[in-house]
Amino acid sequence: MDVRLFGVRHHGPGSARSLVTALDELQPTAVLVELPADVEPVLRWAGAPGMAPPVSILAWAVAEPTTSAFLPFASFSPEWQAVRWAQARDVAVSAIDLPLAVTLSAPTSAGQTDELVANPVPIDPLRELAAAAGDSDPERWWDDVIEHRGDGEPAFDAVADAMRAARHGTITSVFEERREAHMRKSIRATLRAGHDRIAVVVGAWHVPALDLAEHTVKNDTATLRGMSKAKVGVAWVPWTHRRLTSVSGYGAGVESPGWYAHVFDHPGPDGVGRFFVESA
Repeated sequence: MDVRLFGVRHHGPGSARSLVTALDELQPTAVLVELPADVEPVLRWAGAPGMAPPVSILAWAVAEPTTSAFLPFASFSPEWQAVRWAQARDVAVSAIDLPLAVTLSAPTSAGQTDELVANPVPIDPLRELAAAAGDSDPERWWDDVIEHRGDGEPAFDAVADAMRAARHGTITSVFEERREAHMRKSIRATLRAGHDRIAVVVGAWHVPALDLAEHTVKNDTATLRGMSKAKVGVAWVPWTHRRLTSVSGYGAGVESPGWYAHVFDHPGPDGVGRFFVESA
């Protein structure tokens, strides 16, 4: 059995390009994506005619509709590319993160959850890694080493090593432990279903925690026991690049979505010059 973990940056164009390259090379029989498990039924609409990103999944607690969350996608989002790659090849695609039924049963004090991909990690791994490399600007450093490239699987090997170092000595919150236990549970279920090549697309931070050999089924079952659940509704809604910016308050936002869209469509050194020409 071959399980490959692809650690991405949410809305990272280089991550998205590397992912497509890696999927083409691996040709997995199943693609698992870090999305709440109960959005899986609506993923089929990602391939519908006229469905063009940016778009978002909207989820809400049926009993309390103001308790809601958004899961946005752009064309340069690795998760979007993973879903579309699988659909175009009739490959099974699964959402493996903690269900919305659990997440929306415990809203924030403001009555509305943050975007689900924006759950905070104990540290800012990009800032830590950039500082170790001697760069004071984590966005610039990550762009240079990852987002302006599309190296396929070698890029993910390097990211996995970096995240193991970044996570060393950190403390994982109960919520994050539950998310990662659910993801491991989903990977095991896919293995039991008989898939021999599995691609797992998750935020890079989670990669070190998804090594099945380091976690027992018994412990993961205990971690997931006794969680409250709410009945949820899920739908697709239009979105905008502006709403993908970090200044909009979106926790997993990027500084310049328009620039990242350009980098995804026109990678490499020539893309920089093209951007200035088109802007002029």
